[in-house]
Amino acid sequence: MKSNIFFISSTVSLILGTLIYVLFRTSNLKVFSWFEIMGIKLLNNNLRNWTVLITPKLSEWFLFSFPDSLWVFSYVCLMLGIWKGAISTPNLFWIGIVPFIAICTELGQLIGFVQGTFDFLDIIFYIIGGFMPLLLFKKSITYNLKFLQHEKKH
Repeated sequence: MKSNIFFISSTVSLILGTLIYVLFRTSNLKVFSWFEIMGIKLLNNNLRNWTVLITPKLSEWFLFSFPDSLWVFSYVCLMLGIWKGAISTPNLFWIGIVPFIAICTELGQLIGFVQGTFDFLDIIFYIIGGFMPLLLFKKSITYNLKFLQHEKKH
């Protein structure tokens, strides 16, 4: 079934992005207090204690930009799975909304409208995460975009 590849890819990239975030990022992130509220004690975990030791050896792009790219990738794969690999004019909005919001949020950080630190590399990784499913699964995707069909007629 064509949708399975999208759902599997979505799940794997979501888990991988979350693992990078939880295992390698600083413990003062808000997500760790949320885990504590839920009774999940990640900060004293043996695996996390080991990964904290190797974190200084990892590239900044891997720690800070790559997880976000994986989450955007996950979302696009999920949307493609929901629509069974069909991209049409009506569902194009839903496929592209999260990558668009991610890029706008980063630009909002640039102008001080959104809290956080602007990083142009984040924008590049959002774009990669948004387009990579279209490239990786191009044989499983069908396009039914009215504006493209209109151009072909003329």
